[in-house]
Amino acid sequence: MKKTLTRVVAAAASLFVLGGTLSGCGGDKTDAGTRKYSVFIGDSTEEPSVDNKILARMKDELGCEFDFEYLAGNLDEKLGVMIAGGEYPDLVMGDTRLIQAGALIPLDEYINETDYPNLYKHLEPIKKRAAYDDGHIYILPNYGRYYGEKRDGGYYGPAFWIQKRVLVDAGYPEIKTLDEYFKLIEDYVAKNPTTDGMPTIGYEILTSPGREYVMTSPAGYLSGSPNDGAVIVDQKTYKASIYADSPNAKKYISMVRDMNEKGLVDPETFTQSLDQYLAKISSGRVVALFDQRWNFQTAETTLHTMGHDEYQYAPVVPVLDEGTEPWYRDDSVVNAQNGFGISTSCKDPEGLLKFLDSIMSEEWQKYLQWGEEGVDYMVDDNGMFYRTQEQRDEQDSPEWKAANKINAFYGLLPKIEGEYSDGNGSSAGYQPDEYFAGLSEYDQKFFTSYGKKAWIDFLNPRRENPPYYPAWQIDLVDGSDAAFANQKLTDLAVTYVPQMIMSATDKDFESLWKKYTDEIKNTNVKAYLDRINEQIEWRIENWD
Repeated sequence: MKKTLTRVVAAAASLFVLGGTLSGCGGDKTDAGTRKYSVFIGDSTEEPSVDNKILARMKDELGCEFDFEYLAGNLDEKLGVMIAGGEYPDLVMGDTRLIQAGALIPLDEYINETDYPNLYKHLEPIKKRAAYDDGHIYILPNYGRYYGEKRDGGYYGPAFWIQKRVLVDAGYPEIKTLDEYFKLIEDYVAKNPTTDGMPTIGYEILTSPGREYVMTSPAGYLSGSPNDGAVIVDQKTYKASIYADSPNAKKYISMVRDMNEKGLVDPETFTQSLDQYLAKISSGRVVALFDQRWNFQTAETTLHTMGHDEYQYAPVVPVLDEGTEPWYRDDSVVNAQNGFGISTSCKDPEGLLKFLDSIMSEEWQKYLQWGEEGVDYMVDDNGMFYRTQEQRDEQDSPEWKAANKINAFYGLLPKIEGEYSDGNGSSAGYQPDEYFAGLSEYDQKFFTSYGKKAWIDFLNPRRENPPYYPAWQIDLVDGSDAAFANQKLTDLAVTYVPQMIMSATDKDFESLWKKYTDEIKNTNVKAYLDRINEQIEWRIENWD
């Protein structure tokens, strides 16, 4: 979940400056003399228009065209079909299952300082963290490799989110505990039972396949743990334990049950799909939810497009008990095993790597993230990039984005984050003054009322990551006892947590909690934790 794309530049000199040549790509050759690569993007998202300028420039200057396939249906099923057939797109959204199936080439055996200097420079500081268990790099991390100062203004990670209109109505309060958060929701819905003629939904939960973490992970954050997935890691011993059956998990589920009894939890929350979840958020009537912002960002974009910034969300980082320090916001993390890999089906991996190396130059990155100077952004007397209000307004249009950005493709590509060598932020989102200037009038007033200038200011101060972090990136190895145990824990949560939230009496709740925790005791949790702790120990010993 930051980028700005732009117009075609036809200057012949840029062929050299931007590091590309017409022989840079090596997929299937087209009649026009360019090379076409097949690309799989494991998400259903907005597609660029047929006249997209960034894709046109890649074709004209780098000699590359792309045949995109976007996910339609279930990702697990799609990957299973690929693996069973043994045929893959040239560039494929990375997944450890593809690595285990031998579907991706080891990129570290190709990338060197001479042939691919930009990729080499990008990977060298993070190569240990980007590597898979066997020491090879199969997937180029799409986020988390920072250059220079880390100064992102946006926030796309985990939080308890609440509509800005609720905070405005309450006089811009500071929320520290979950009790305060839920009370704020209850009070607001009591005063505003409908939104645009529809019933106001107090609290929404997502449990659709692949997104179960929305329901299962809040207890970890409420306990003061960072984003370590399904475990809490003791920060003194670095030993992991599950929290699914912890007192804090029980307390959170019980508090949501109380909210449900008051009619504040969406009655369809446990049966709806991801698309239905996003549609409800897009309607503006969902007051609050726990999630990671990247997961519902498309719905927020819809709200902004409709002129309803007050229905968008601010992050809140509550804990269960006063005195617990929240740890929702972490330091930058290399997004290992997330991004693109080159498949064994690719006929010319060197040509594809040449393309990737070309777009990792500063000139291409500025073009991808800021656009064309004088058209999409300006430069002041100090050499700092900024946009006029007219440019900001234009770039806010969905039609402009479809023609000038490649969000889905770019989101999986390696990229420069932070700042360029000239001191400019890598995008408008990393340029503090421009970030604030690019906010809507409503958001500027909202930020000013809170005395803040960026979304990250609403979170806990940035804390240094533990040396193993994050545990959620540890590969459990498909088919292993650890993976089976992890899946069993997820299945148990999906079965029992909704029942507990909807239980009619305290006695029913306690009975279900006992069944749930007894089932957990009968699960091979040891195999799961052994794998996590083994990898934590390995990381501490081997990572820089």
